[in-house]
Amino acid sequence: MKYRTHLTTTMAVGLPLMATVNQVSILNLCALGIGSLLPDIDHPSSFLGKRNKIASGIANKTLGHRGGTHSLVGLVVVFILSTILQVHYLTSSGNYLTFWVLFGFLFHLIEDSFSKEGIHWLWPYKRRRHGEKMIYYTTGGIGEYLILGFTLCLLLIELRLLYLGTLGQVISVPWLSILQDKLLQFQHAIMKI
Repeated sequence: MKYRTHLTTTMAVGLPLMATVNQVSILNLCALGIGSLLPDIDHPSSFLGKRNKIASGIANKTLGHRGGTHSLVGLVVVFILSTILQVHYLTSSGNYLTFWVLFGFLFHLIEDSFSKEGIHWLWPYKRRRHGEKMIYYTTGGIGEYLILGFTLCLLLIELRLLYLGTLGQVISVPWLSILQDKLLQFQHAIMKI
């Protein structure tokens, strides 16, 4: 999936969730966007890879494309790094940044699971890629452009509802704030170690 599709799809899912827990902010939207693009740092011609050639080159040489950054190990590493950055460099207003980075990262992995190439969820333990199920798309193919078009339209509708102040009322996700609080408690427990 190309970066535009990752970004619009993740935003189309993440924005209503943010609105539900009253956390829509530029900072949280940036965190969600960065999280949705971060796994592709391992590809030198990706959106982030072109902008950070050193990190992209290292990730590509050591992990390979759709290797470690497209796995649960990558998710754990991003959690640890985000937690360190959040605790040491951000005020309490950035309490949920790690959650939104992780959400974007995880959603990227889910999106790539439906690509024809699939991903290694359990890298480095299992080398089998998970993909090419009954429903899949080819990167850069017509299926991806249909996904992009649909999610872009959905995102525009969501932005209109956000402007009207009704986006948070469209869906109800009572478990989301509980999940965020548990993650925050876990972060604080880790930082005490």
